[in-house]
Amino acid sequence: MAFNNIMQLATATLTAQGAFAPGATVVEWGNQRFRYSEDWLNECEKTSGRTLRKPTQFVWEYFEDLGFSDYLAIDINTELRSIAMDLNFILKDKYNYTQEFDYVTNNGTGEHIFDQRTVFENMHNLCKVGGTMINVLPFAPWFNHCFYSFHPQLFRDIAAANGYTWQFMWLAQNTGKYVECPTDFDSWSYYEQKKPRNPISDLEKHFDALHNREGKTHNVSIVSAYTKTMDKPFQIPFQGRYVNDIVDELKDEYSDTNVDVRQKDHTSATY
Repeated sequence: MAFNNIMQLATATLTAQGAFAPGATVVEWGNQRFRYSEDWLNECEKTSGRTLRKPTQFVWEYFEDLGFSDYLAIDINTELRSIAMDLNFILKDKYNYTQEFDYVTNNGTGEHIFDQRTVFENMHNLCKVGGTMINVLPFAPWFNHCFYSFHPQLFRDIAAANGYTWQFMWLAQNTGKYVECPTDFDSWSYYEQKKPRNPISDLEKHFDALHNREGKTHNVSIVSAYTKTMDKPFQIPFQGRYVNDIVDELKDEYSDTNVDVRQKDHTSATY
């Protein structure tokens, strides 16, 4: 996997926002290869307020310069400081692996894993309370790159289900160019698919600008970063726009904290 410009910038941004205490620890899904550019590292220095070595050869060197004390990756091999485990399984159940970290990254890995529930549940399990999780995953088009592409509402509803607090959500190119997505709940009805399709939303316009930039077409990723706030088991999200359609006999399967009832127009009857 590539620890590219956007992942470097996102981690530098989280550092600047105070997401990590001194000596924080990090685990990454998939071993990562650092994409080095001196000019870009200068930008990440400005963002993070930290001095970064040049050249940076390995990802753990970047984390060390940001103040992290320990680095680990999980993959199906043992390259680049990774340990071998299959992320299609719940790691604590299959491997009795229960170590927790301050930062859990899913940077271009989860889209290649068939069982998506385990991706997000493992992230939750291995993140300390007060720790931060980040996903950098395909949005569009990424043709035949992976099993899955992802939409902003997935991360909105995972966060709502588990009481995560938002750091940020971006639509981004791997080059480091990005636009902010809204993370407040009141914005979501505007950005969901509606009929007719006109006028298109600002977010769709931003996507088109990222996808078609400077006469070239680019793949666009979604970058979502949120912080774990509670020591509770992972809760499966229910898609927010349908939450008001759940019949009474099924509501017991979804606790008050993992069903988003804050947005009253989240119901299929609206569409």
